[in-house]
Amino acid sequence: MLQLHCASFFSQVGFFPSECVELFSERPASGLKADAEGMSCGIARPHGLLSPTSVSKKHGKLIGFLRTFMKSRPSKQRLKQRGILRERVFGCDLGEHLKNAGSDVPQVLRSCSEFIEKHGIVDGIYRLSGVSSNIQRLRHEFDSERVPELSKDVYLQDIHSVSSLCKLYFRELPNPLLTYQLYNKFAEAVSVSGNEERLVRVHDVIQQLPPPHYRTLEYLLRHLARMAMHSQNTSMHIRNLAIVWAPNLLRSMALESVAQCGADAFQEVRVQSLVVEFLLNNVQVLFSDTFTSVGKDSAGTSLNHISVRVPR
Repeated sequence: MLQLHCASFFSQVGFFPSECVELFSERPASGLKADAEGMSCGIARPHGLLSPTSVSKKHGKLIGFLRTFMKSRPSKQRLKQRGILRERVFGCDLGEHLKNAGSDVPQVLRSCSEFIEKHGIVDGIYRLSGVSSNIQRLRHEFDSERVPELSKDVYLQDIHSVSSLCKLYFRELPNPLLTYQLYNKFAEAVSVSGNEERLVRVHDVIQQLPPPHYRTLEYLLRHLARMAMHSQNTSMHIRNLAIVWAPNLLRSMALESVAQCGADAFQEVRVQSLVVEFLLNNVQVLFSDTFTSVGKDSAGTSLNHISVRVPR
């Protein structure tokens, strides 16, 4: 009798350690039933443990609460209007940042360039670095959606901190100003022989830039071209400006994904400088309302290359 009862028992509850299971030699009285809340199959439920029904009810309430919360939470735009949510400036995609700010060009570029053209005609502008703490203070103010007062004595006495901040903004763009996608096209365009054909090729590549990048590039290049006119006082002519600015504007994703060294690193620096120097030397032509140049076809026949600037 005991043997049959044990076999029946194990077929219902499975195998448990002997200290967890108690066997009965006789069937329990017909009126005795296991307490649904405290006893099941001879195993006591620990004190405070909720039944499956109770857990299910609480789970349903939690799901309902989360659904209500998701529906009633304020939109991203409302959070921004209340000043609770702030978009970062440094390290943010250029197009996304300008859309959020409602600007044509970054406020960092506008503020810094205006300040530098007024106060920054000093030796080594854009080549020398400013005081790190001043740079970080300026960065924090821009990231907090405040336009810092650059006319303060601390910045007038450390003008290079403002120029360093401007370069830092472009260096931290997740996609460089001239974009990863167009790196090879820019490199090929400046390598063609003949200045006329090179102008046409570079102009065509510029037109492929996203509108936010195009507008910002024009604004920056015109500013740097004006600064180059003061090279007698700053020692920063176009070539020097191109050298210090190029790594912040044009980079190769393929070369960044591997450890650069030797010839590859030298070649990238060379391409970067050539592209930016060419842009600075020809900014007035490349960004004119109507771009016209003369080239020749394979038979040596002169061709008029006319490209109308696309409004951005």
